[in-house]
Amino acid sequence: MAPSHQRKAIHKDRNKRRIHTIVPWIKNPLQGVDKKHLVFAPRHESSTLELFFDLFFVANLATFTTYHSIVDHSSLFAYIGFFAIIWVTWFHTVLYDVRFEVDSIFSRACKTVIMIAFVGFALVGSAFAPGTEKGDNTSFRILCYTLVLSRVLFIIQYAVVALFVAKARRHDLFLPLFLNVLTYIIAVAAYAAMISAFPDDKPATASNGIYSIWWIVMLLETIATIAISSSWRMLSFKKTHLVERMGLLTLIVIGEGAIGATKTISRMMGKSGLDPEGSALVLCIVLLLMGTWMIYFDNHPHGHFGTIKQQIWSALHFPIHLAIVGLVEGAQQVALARYMAEDMFKLEKLFVQYCFKDHFDGAELTEKLATSINYLGLGKKVQSLIFLDEIQREIYLVGNATGICGPDVTGSAAVDLPDELLTLFMETVAALYSALGLSIPIDEDVIDVMFESWKLVYRYFWAAFLMLMACFFVVMILIRTTKIDFFAYTALTSRGLAAVAAVSILAISASKDLMYRIIETPIILPVAVGLMYLIILIDRVGAWVANRRNKKSGDPLIRVGHGGHGGHSNGGHKHGHDKDDHSSSPSIDAPTQPHLHHSQSYNPFGAALMPTASTTSSAPGHKPYGPPAAPPTRYPARAPHTGYVPVQNTRYSRNRY
Repeated sequence: MAPSHQRKAIHKDRNKRRIHTIVPWIKNPLQGVDKKHLVFAPRHESSTLELFFDLFFVANLATFTTYHSIVDHSSLFAYIGFFAIIWVTWFHTVLYDVRFEVDSIFSRACKTVIMIAFVGFALVGSAFAPGTEKGDNTSFRILCYTLVLSRVLFIIQYAVVALFVAKARRHDLFLPLFLNVLTYIIAVAAYAAMISAFPDDKPATASNGIYSIWWIVMLLETIATIAISSSWRMLSFKKTHLVERMGLLTLIVIGEGAIGATKTISRMMGKSGLDPEGSALVLCIVLLLMGTWMIYFDNHPHGHFGTIKQQIWSALHFPIHLAIVGLVEGAQQVALARYMAEDMFKLEKLFVQYCFKDHFDGAELTEKLATSINYLGLGKKVQSLIFLDEIQREIYLVGNATGICGPDVTGSAAVDLPDELLTLFMETVAALYSALGLSIPIDEDVIDVMFESWKLVYRYFWAAFLMLMACFFVVMILIRTTKIDFFAYTALTSRGLAAVAAVSILAISASKDLMYRIIETPIILPVAVGLMYLIILIDRVGAWVANRRNKKSGDPLIRVGHGGHGGHSNGGHKHGHDKDDHSSSPSIDAPTQPHLHHSQSYNPFGAALMPTASTTSSAPGHKPYGPPAAPPTRYPARAPHTGYVPVQNTRYSRNRY
């Protein structure tokens, strides 16, 4: 349409009155039932409200990562435990949303409540250290209250669905919904009973046994929810957007790693300027993020691939997301460890040079030491400012010690330094470590604590890499819906070999000396990048060879387009859906309302939601811009004023829902 014609059309519409859309107070979740397959499927894609809620999950994760650096086993276990708490709560929210969530004031209020719960998790996360002296019983009680709030919300949501089901006389669905409500009632009782276990006058370290109840209950309620949806197929996730929802959170989790990469480069080179090796390490982190994205989304399932397998695949995202977080966080710590080790070795070399080779003493020694320490830029970062007064005092003591580095003093490493110089060296190292956003207790041997933390970082980085490769291996088995071919063999082999390589590298940590020598080099991240991109290369070659062989086989072919857009060839299906797609016509002896991709228009005056016809048609001879296709031969009459469309089916012809 020409611009002038568009302006005329807009001007013409100004003489009309508009019927505004009003969000209803509550909607019947049975409006989202797929009539052909008898499953709940309110939408084909995630809503903006769901994506908004996902941001609260990632905000919690980012905040907890900021306040909890993984430097020992207790901090690692706390990280995994808190991640499990917020992830399981998010997962149960998603399991409800993809089946029953329809936009209304009620659904928006429910989302507000669960967002408030995640704000409560953020409050708890800043002091979440169960079983340690850093733990806080007040925070643990708040966590119990927050878990009770979230599960009470789930009870209300499933109870509302059960009420609409009872109104529609669908007695076959009442039992599974009741079991869902009962599951969350038991969970609420367990979480509420834990509140009294955390009084203010009881040490946080005295409740080690009670902490496990959180994760045991979460595991049981997750198993129960998935088992119910597997037993009653109408409550399954067959035609829902669960696959898309899991993929979107995976993308957001990877994006949180990108935030960490920017923080890492700021910590390493924000004050001192560009460093070639540091830049290369940050580049490796970016390549790991990109490689994870490619391996995951290049093999992302499209459409339904099995009711049970889909639920296993969804639950598998807990270790996938945990592995991605561990891999990215570990990569950042590995880069910081290498950067820290480089600065520490330079400082050690200078101390050894001044004392054992040059034998400086008095004012000359203090001048050299002050110049070397000032070069580190400790005064430019807030985290290291608290060490400056103590460092200055130690420099003063070294200058007043006569003959501290005299000709008779010998040595070749930091451990051989005189006590005053060794104390100065260790405090400077602690300041360096704190300047990177980490912390080391001053009252302990700084070098030993730092090397122990590096050992832990090395282990959980490769453990996360191993777990990610193992999960990708299982994913390739779960999502396969066609005949096994050359690509399937190569994909499984490459992921298996990467996992074996990770096990071998992880086994090196049994030898501390060898592991420390590896940590002191910049080789760890390039090796991980090489393994990941070797998988991507093998996948590409395997797909090319498989395509050539499959075309020559004479079997029917199906094509899945790049990025998730499906195509079809020789019996393939468009958009990557099953043959029983939503747009399939219902049985001719079961007059129903058309179900064209759930397109609906809302009448604000209380009339039924009426599906609108699609602008395209798959009928033979139909032209996209020509006359619309003929309407169905048995198009039903207008739905009664009940607020939702009644659905009929040959199997449940006497049940209205």
